[in-house]
Amino acid sequence: MSNLTPRFRVFVFLTFLMFLAPSVSAQENLSAQGKEVYDQIKGFSLSGGAYAAQSLVIKRDRVEMTFNGTFYVTSPVEGRVTGAVFLGEGNLTAEIPPGEFERDNVRRLLGNDGLQSDFKTAVFRFTDDTFGEISKGRSLETGSSDRAQKLALEIGSRILKETGANLSARLALSILNEEKPGIFFGSFDGGKKGRFSFLRDHQNRIPVANFGLNAGEKGLIFKYKSDDYENEVWTAFYGLEDYQQGRVVYSDVNDLIDVAHYDMDLDLRDHKKLVRLRAAVRAQPRFAKLRAISFQIGEALGEVDNLRLKKQLRLKQVRHGQTELAAVQEDWEGGLTVFLSQPTQIGKPLELELSLEGDFLYDAQTVADSHYPRSTTSWFPRHGYLDRATFDLTFRHPKRLRVASVGNRLSEEPDSQDKGIVVTRYRMEQPVPLITFALARFERHPDTVKWEKGDPPIPLEFNSMPGSHVAIKEDFILAELSNSVRYFTLLFGKYPYPVFGGAFHPFGFGQGFPTLLMIPDADRASKFTYVFIAHETAHQWWGNMIAWRSYRDQWLSEGFAEYSGILYTGVREGTGARDDLLGRLRSSLKEPPMTETGPGKGRLVDVGPIILGHRLSTRKTQGAYQTLIYNKGALVLRMLHFLLSDPATGEDRAFFDMMTDFVGRYRDQAASTDDFRRVANEHFARSPIGKRYRLDNLDWFFRQWVHYSDMPSYQMEYKLQDEPDGKVLLTGTVTQQHVPSDWFMVLPVTISFGGDQVARGTVHAHGPSAQFQIRLPARPRKVELDPQHWIISQSTSTKAN
Repeated sequence: MSNLTPRFRVFVFLTFLMFLAPSVSAQENLSAQGKEVYDQIKGFSLSGGAYAAQSLVIKRDRVEMTFNGTFYVTSPVEGRVTGAVFLGEGNLTAEIPPGEFERDNVRRLLGNDGLQSDFKTAVFRFTDDTFGEISKGRSLETGSSDRAQKLALEIGSRILKETGANLSARLALSILNEEKPGIFFGSFDGGKKGRFSFLRDHQNRIPVANFGLNAGEKGLIFKYKSDDYENEVWTAFYGLEDYQQGRVVYSDVNDLIDVAHYDMDLDLRDHKKLVRLRAAVRAQPRFAKLRAISFQIGEALGEVDNLRLKKQLRLKQVRHGQTELAAVQEDWEGGLTVFLSQPTQIGKPLELELSLEGDFLYDAQTVADSHYPRSTTSWFPRHGYLDRATFDLTFRHPKRLRVASVGNRLSEEPDSQDKGIVVTRYRMEQPVPLITFALARFERHPDTVKWEKGDPPIPLEFNSMPGSHVAIKEDFILAELSNSVRYFTLLFGKYPYPVFGGAFHPFGFGQGFPTLLMIPDADRASKFTYVFIAHETAHQWWGNMIAWRSYRDQWLSEGFAEYSGILYTGVREGTGARDDLLGRLRSSLKEPPMTETGPGKGRLVDVGPIILGHRLSTRKTQGAYQTLIYNKGALVLRMLHFLLSDPATGEDRAFFDMMTDFVGRYRDQAASTDDFRRVANEHFARSPIGKRYRLDNLDWFFRQWVHYSDMPSYQMEYKLQDEPDGKVLLTGTVTQQHVPSDWFMVLPVTISFGGDQVARGTVHAHGPSAQFQIRLPARPRKVELDPQHWIISQSTSTKAN
């Protein structure tokens, strides 16, 4: 007995260890099983038989499909049929979602008021109960169809090329993570509308990752336009239950993980041919029992010149600790999917190390020795939309070149193994949504930002190019960077980061990343240069410190930055420059939209409300996004500037107090339009205008100017009447046209008495006409309605009777 005891103890100990932690092989097998599920789905073999359908109706949300023909289906994967091909005669009808824009968009793009089409073939991918509806009450038939199988095999690669979405990976993730309800996708062809697609993704994953629609939309109907390599979204919509409840949740509630930190190593030694990226990702799972995680990367690369195929960073390996994981990233895919070795647990960090490589750097053609990511915002693996993280970045690059990136530069030293190589390290300690870098023959020009309020100075740096490459006035740019960042600190609150600067790039636009502006050689002293640099600087507050919650809220970034830049230009160059820039914004709203064949009909302002973001821009409404999100967004913020000011004195500190409060509440977060509205409401209720008109909120203002696209015309007709006491009674009527009957607006009035004597006040418009009367101390020389054009309008005029 004593001789057996030691063996028994060893057996118990080893058994305990086996229960304590799964073996590496077991973990690898679980990951491999996930990949096997993907491979079976991708195979799309129609080996599950056929079902004849007569007058079969399948409804998905607001879309109704009718079928007369035959369905060929797949064999089950994990007990679930995941695909079918239909041949026969069918019809699809979709009820247009509520809202003028969706109705107008369908009319513009399709030429009619409804969305209906016949079809002869349809290819379906799904993880919901579609198979149950196909097979219910119908006999399984034997037989196959070469045509149906051909359509099945083509769908995956075609959608990958056209959208960047991997349908098979989306279905595998749905099954492995036990999503409920499942996903539904259909591609229809052979009818009067040609080939088009319908997607219902309850968890919003494809709409977010591949269409940039992250405001909670669950359904899309779209068509790929091969002429311009873009997907035309005919309509996008929330779920029927969302409309019934009158509320919707943002897409980010369905993010699978929250990435907290990246530790990334970029090998740029052979940068003209290959970039090698090692990204260690530390994240917190947001759901338990996840077996697959999706990442976005390179989704911004287009189909033109096969960029997404040829220049994408391709996944080479994924590891979780010592375990190599299975993963998929197909040709043309704008992302990748990792199959985990063990299900996630809430509260237990998930750490992955991804290794990728590809020809992802763009070599500028106009300026030698300058290299930039082909997509400055999608070059590293991300999950969700604008998820915030901290970063440690290590770059290995040729000694003759330098790296500019975000955050603090910690070191820049020769590689101990190769003296021709330099290792540069950056760190971003605040969580930020976007980062970038550039590799060029940079010459660093340092300076210091010294704050007016006595805060410790911070380093300022501009990464310029040698004069032999580009002649740039670095002192001018450094001065503008310093001036604008100090100005906005006074207006909106403390600058949030420990350093600030810029780097040259040879493109005709700018980008304001945290601590780093990417700008061209903008060194000509003019109002256009001032507003340009100031706009990008303002993104440190609007876009970086506070990100937009969804594409529908992006005016909070671009519109705010545009108005901030104009405010700065008014101080830098004078009120004449400011008023000219504002006039250009107002005029742009009245311009016709451009189409693929030239100027279209109507006005850009009529295309849709600013809450529609990038969806405003279509082949029929080119330029609408820039005009409405930047220009109208800035003018809407300017109207709030007026409403929060004291019209009698012009004192406007309350407006900037509101903006500073907004920054303080949502620092290092994403904010929605409703978040901003609630902050503005609190401050407006205390404002002179709010008190005078007994208004305790701005809900009416946001409804009219943010959620609708109307642009009124205003006219004030007035007369003056002398009174016995020597005073003068100013009476009149304010009329407004081209807006709904309940439209309300407060407008400024300026009354000039001669010399420097000017009185300022307000009148209001409500409905077609509204009366007013104001007692004056003397007869004025001039009365004007909104002479400074604070309020957006088609026209504003004053007429004396």
